[in-house]
Parts: sequence; structure tokens; C-alpha cells
Amino acid sequence: MKHSFFNQYKFKYLEWNDAQLIHEVTLQWKSQVEFTRVEQGFLAELLAEHTLMLLDDNAYEHAKHLVVTLNSLEQEIAKIQDRISTHLNDIKVLTDGKDDFETERTFQDAHLLLEMKIESYLEKYNLLKKEVFTTMKSVFAKSKHKQIK
Repeated sequence: MKHSFFNQYKFKYLEWNDAQLIHEVTLQWKSQVEFTRVEQGFLAELLAEHTLMLLDDNAYEHAKHLVVTLNSLEQEIAKIQDRISTHLNDIKVLTDGKDDFETERTFQDAHLLLEMKIESYLEKYNLLKKEVFTTMKSVFAKSKHKQIK
């Protein structure tokens, strides 16, 4: 799985002889992605529970955008979790004792691509999370202001 992307840039590689290090990094990704998925559930619930407040605040289109984007990210994270699980299983390529350079190189490329995918995903997710919290903060402040009047 040689990807043309690697012809354009030079990457620093992990010490590929240390399968344990790669395994630990991949387990960290798995944990981070699982936590993010739980967090997404919280955000979806937050938006659902306060739909009326969002509608009352005339933020329907914005709320709809948030929900659609969140749903899209939830679908994407499921695919990332599958890729991480597969990747964990594929680490055995580094520990099987065979000197198959091509297979190991393919694994390295897949590892770097997965790392970039996770980083990109988390950047998009963190922007959405900030947007949801900013929106909800605004809605709660307006609601509180209306209750005081």
C-alpha cells in the first residue's frame, strides 16, 4: 500500500524495531478515540435535551448544522475505530521474526496515514465541540436573562 503522499514529504518514523512502542501508541489512540466517542454522545444528548431552547433562540439552522456535523463525525469515528482495531492486529507483522521489508513498510505507511487521519479528525471534532459549547453557553445566558426579567 505505497501511497504517493509519502513521496512528497519526509516523516520521522518511530523506532520500527520496537513493536511494543507502536502497540502502546496505538492503544493510546484507541483510548482517545473511545473517549471522544463517549463525548460525542454527551454533545448529541446536550443538543437534543435543549432543542426547544435552541429553537426559541432562533438558532434552528445553526443547531441543525451542529447536529448534522456531529452525526457525520460519529460515522467517521466508527470507521477510525475499525481501522485502529485492524491496525492493532497487524502489528504482528513487526514481531513475526520474518524480514519482509515490503510488508513492514506497508505497515509503517498505514501507521502514519492512520496517525494523520486521527489528528485531522480530532482537529475537526475539537472545533465542533467548541462551537457546540459556545452556542449552548449563549443559549443558556439568553435563557437565564429571560428568566430574570
